[in-house]
Amino acid sequence: MKIYFDGCSWTKGEELENQEEERFSKLICNELGAEETNLAIKGGSNDRIIRNLLVENNIEEYDLAVIQMTFPARTEYYTDKWIRVNPKQNYNEWLHGEGGDIRKLGEKFGDHSDFWKYYYTDVTNKKYFDVKEKIQYETIKNCCKIPVVLCTINKWSKLGMKIDFPALKKHYYGHPTKEGHRLISKKILE
Repeated sequence: MKIYFDGCSWTKGEELENQEEERFSKLICNELGAEETNLAIKGGSNDRIIRNLLVENNIEEYDLAVIQMTFPARTEYYTDKWIRVNPKQNYNEWLHGEGGDIRKLGEKFGDHSDFWKYYYTDVTNKKYFDVKEKIQYETIKNCCKIPVVLCTINKWSKLGMKIDFPALKKHYYGHPTKEGHRLISKKILE
């Protein structure tokens, strides 16, 4: 059995001492006696997950996919390589009326700072990202011709698939601890 995993830093296992052995994807594969393919990256977007499914990989080579979606405000663009666009947690908090400081929103985007600051402050809004997440969710479901388990770290998601349950222990930067990964794997296996 081969299992395909994709997502952001949670699925990658950020802040774990031994990512490859302690992350929930490995724990699930150990439990099922399956081969693990984990394509998650720190700051990854749902758009990147979809690109991986539709362009970069043959999902039909796998028996199961476990996709951990992330914040819909994240995206990517292509120049001579794929560039991640991640406005960070404080943007999401600001967007949902829970505080958050967006004064430095565009600083990390180099030559494209003015564009991305305009995009996030004047073009997009909460409704836009709710709809974008629904489109991404449906796209992932429909392009997987194998069974797929979908979950998200987006605590504002309206799609009913959040994995950030109250008992989940987290490291300093908000990623699940080793025990947190055990809880996530248990929940997904259920």
